[in-house]
Amino acid sequence: MKTQIGITMSLLLGFGAQASDKSTLFFNLDNDGLFGTDYDYTSGIFLGYTSGSLSKSHRLEALSLSSSSTDKWEFVFGQKMYTPEDIYADTPIANDRPYAGILFSEINYLSIESRQVTRYNFTIGTVGENSYARQAQEFVHELTGSMFPNGWEYQIDEGLVASIGYQRHATLYRNSHWEIANISEANGGNFRSDITTGFMFRWGNTLNNNLGAANIDTERVFRPGLLTPDNHAWFMFVGAKGGYRFNDVTIEGDRPAIEDPHNYPITLQHWQASAVTGIVWYNQNYGISLSLALKSKEYQQAPRATYGNASFAMFYFL
Repeated sequence: MKTQIGITMSLLLGFGAQASDKSTLFFNLDNDGLFGTDYDYTSGIFLGYTSGSLSKSHRLEALSLSSSSTDKWEFVFGQKMYTPEDIYADTPIANDRPYAGILFSEINYLSIESRQVTRYNFTIGTVGENSYARQAQEFVHELTGSMFPNGWEYQIDEGLVASIGYQRHATLYRNSHWEIANISEANGGNFRSDITTGFMFRWGNTLNNNLGAANIDTERVFRPGLLTPDNHAWFMFVGAKGGYRFNDVTIEGDRPAIEDPHNYPITLQHWQASAVTGIVWYNQNYGISLSLALKSKEYQQAPRATYGNASFAMFYFL
């Protein structure tokens, strides 16, 4: 009897749970329209694929948590855009966020255990005209009948950017219904460099099979490739983090169309914080998530203390 109870508790707490062998195709959309705004981080669109479990011969053992972890590759293609508060002005405005866009590709190496998950990241992209952020926003605003953004001529145009990163989700406590985890991350490169740490609370079922999917971030909050398909799984999450940002090209980058940039100073806010909340549902074949994110200002001249956006994800297990 004691043995049976012990086995049951181990299953509930997830000590022996394994990540899915299935691959995942996903689509994420970030937008601030739900908050009735159209500035700062205003839109992001992402399409990606996460592999199934890698065989022993294809694993990168130096990046694996252990010989028994489930390791995966993830590939993401995306576009993000940032705009000033006054998108209708056709000349630069002092003390307002610059127009900026990035078109990028991202490669992640994931190592998954029931109580911890690590992600090694490499991102490469282009910031400026070749990001096509200008064309994307103008097309959407024309399609929806929104006011036309007039200042993209003065966008940041840095060209090639790249970064590397590391993230770790570590369970601090978990029972059959709720969990508390620490999420710590470090990134470095000429796109952004920062270090952050925070805590996430999750409540739902099968929490041992989806650690690392929800993140404390305002850009692509949810990463479905870390889910294990289930007949009927769901969880809610809320989290907050703080950190120090060393550089950010979307704020500090070169604006070659401005002849006198010293008249339009913009200063990075180094200490930053963010918070998220959301809900996820999925089954054996597909799922969806919806989340809301809030962040502190990213530059010192910002007229607002906080900025928000919503994030939606839909995904399919292959």
